Amino acid sequence: MARVSIEVPEELASMMEALVVVFDAFDDTSDFAAAERALMEKTAQLETTALLGMLVRLDPDCPQVEFQGKRYRRLRQYASGLYSGLRGELRVQRALYREMGVKNGPTISPMELRAGIVEGRFTPAAAKAVAVLAQALPSREADLVARSMQVLPYSRSAQFRAGVALGSAWESLPDETKAAVDDEIEIPEAAVSVSVAVDRVSMPMAEARPLTPDDVEKGVKSPITVQLRMAFAGVTTLYDAEGTALMSIRHAHVPTGGRAAMEHALSKDLDRLLAQRPGLKIVALSDGAGEMQSIVDRAVEGRGNVAARITDFWHLTEHLADALRDTGRYVADQLGDWKGQLLANDSAIDDIEMELLNFRAEYGGDETVPAGLHEAITFIENRRERLRYATTHAANLPIGSGTVEATCKTIVSTRMKRPGARWKEDGAQPILALRALATSVTQRWDAAMTELLAAYRRQVTLLPEPT
Repeated sequence: MARVSIEVPEELASMMEALVVVFDAFDDTSDFAAAERALMEKTAQLETTALLGMLVRLDPDCPQVEFQGKRYRRLRQYASGLYSGLRGELRVQRALYREMGVKNGPTISPMELRAGIVEGRFTPAAAKAVAVLAQALPSREADLVARSMQVLPYSRSAQFRAGVALGSAWESLPDETKAAVDDEIEIPEAAVSVSVAVDRVSMPMAEARPLTPDDVEKGVKSPITVQLRMAFAGVTTLYDAEGTALMSIRHAHVPTGGRAAMEHALSKDLDRLLAQRPGLKIVALSDGAGEMQSIVDRAVEGRGNVAARITDFWHLTEHLADALRDTGRYVADQLGDWKGQLLANDSAIDDIEMELLNFRAEYGGDETVPAGLHEAITFIENRRERLRYATTHAANLPIGSGTVEATCKTIVSTRMKRPGARWKEDGAQPILALRALATSVTQRWDAAMTELLAAYRRQVTLLPEPT
């Protein structure tokens, strides 16, 4: 095999030689799996050493710097900094600079700022990997995945805290930055309509409770109770002319503030999508709950191309099935007929309501009316104008809220409701935010990570010693 000579920086030479040794030692009698692990270990060492050298190059060698309009002077002594790369830790002797004109003023590390070190510890690539794992898996499973891939050799708690910090950083970015992220989303050429939908889903929240004598005896200082609270999930979905869903932008929020957050997010989605494609027809979808209806109504308020405000077709048919079942009727045939009528004629709901009222007349008084029948009649009375599906269905516009139910399951149920899970709001919301990004259209996650990591990279101006 021919050998090629290349110039390698001195600090990398021994690492490259170690790689070559592993390669040269391999033959047809070798254990391939063991050789593969050895090669990965040497590659990790090479990568870590190279990153260390790159960080050192970002450490300024000048007496003063300017950062955010303030001047800083270099301290005499270098300080050791420990950073977490994707493959391993990096210990760097770097200069610190103290704000001038302030006694014992704050210090900065220009190297960290110029590199975009995340939360004072993680390199950008390591931070992005931490964010992916935090939104997808509980910390124990995330750690197992990381170790199996020989990356992120750090404690579970450190990784999870970093994930929460990144989610919090995303939440704190201004609207215009988030708008720039969503502007990266390419609207499919086939898109002709858009729906907005919102729903609620329970998640286990850890809440403080009063101390009990038993707590005192056991030494418990901050007792908590776990309660199921209703988080919010929202989704904006684009469809083609056949009514096929093309892509979704997802959102989720803890119970506190979730109503306003969903309304704001869905409204902003529509603003951006309609700015690029003004002709999109809008459908406001909900499961029939008054609070959910009001959120989507406000999100579409004042927009001239609202094609329909619809209550989920399947929620209605579930109520109709319950009414038939509770009155002793054969569900399959009658429900099938009603479904066909609803999809063929906008006035079908009026006829169905009349049939249900006739069913009710068979009973002597309200107290004897079966629950399913009473609830179906009430459901129709409160939402009648949202239950006219035929025109909307014929136009291949959505009449079901399955996209938001899938969002509830994908974001909240899958990630936040694992056995034994319990969340505090300051930890839950950052993870929900990251998961909403990760489970939306792919471009959204990539663009969000680019913007988020760029927010940690800061401009530092190097200044000469004043004469």
